Amino acid sequence: MNIATFHTLIAHLPVQQQCFKTKRSNWRKAEFKLDWLERMNDKLFDKKESINICRQDIFNTKDIRERIIKTIYWGYPRGMRGNHFVNILNNIETIEKEIKKFSNRKYQNSYEFQEVVQAFKTVPGLGLSTYSKLLYFFKIRLNGNQCLILDQRVIDVLASKFYDNFKALSRISYSNAESKYFEYVEMLGDLSKQLKIEGENIEQFLFIFGNSLKKEAFLLDAK
Repeated sequence: MNIATFHTLIAHLPVQQQCFKTKRSNWRKAEFKLDWLERMNDKLFDKKESINICRQDIFNTKDIRERIIKTIYWGYPRGMRGNHFVNILNNIETIEKEIKKFSNRKYQNSYEFQEVVQAFKTVPGLGLSTYSKLLYFFKIRLNGNQCLILDQRVIDVLASKFYDNFKALSRISYSNAESKYFEYVEMLGDLSKQLKIEGENIEQFLFIFGNSLKKEAFLLDAK
């Protein structure tokens, strides 16, 4: 299946309005350990039990720390596993510093990108699924291409071999996805140019519809 089949749908996806609802109770454990998070949540939740966060809300957030928090709340609305969230926030200053540094550099190849990977590896609990969201929401670019989210759900689509466009990534898995992230960003960047749509639209399509379509149905229609 060629993803161009769904060009119209992909082009009209309301990417920036993709919204997730999170409850403050999901983050209370971390609040008890970090006073600054409690103060930030007082501001974000404004006495409400839950809030809705969309992509545009995150992009519109100027404060770096608040954007990091909103990214995590959006990406993990039900909370993070174990102590990942607390571990990440214990290293929040490191993450802020690295993001500022990444924003001012151009990464031309996968070798140069290893600087980013190694920096994030020093933070316990900060895996590819999370830091790819940060790279995306902080508009980091690799060889001129916008960084995009790569989580387990998207990885499963790429590995399914459903779409001919992603054959080069058919052997991707979460265990090797980090080493293939640069290739993933370049591949979707090239595809976005071919289809004349944003890479983030393709990423959202893969996340929402990627493994929810039946290939056999399209083959029957084509006969």
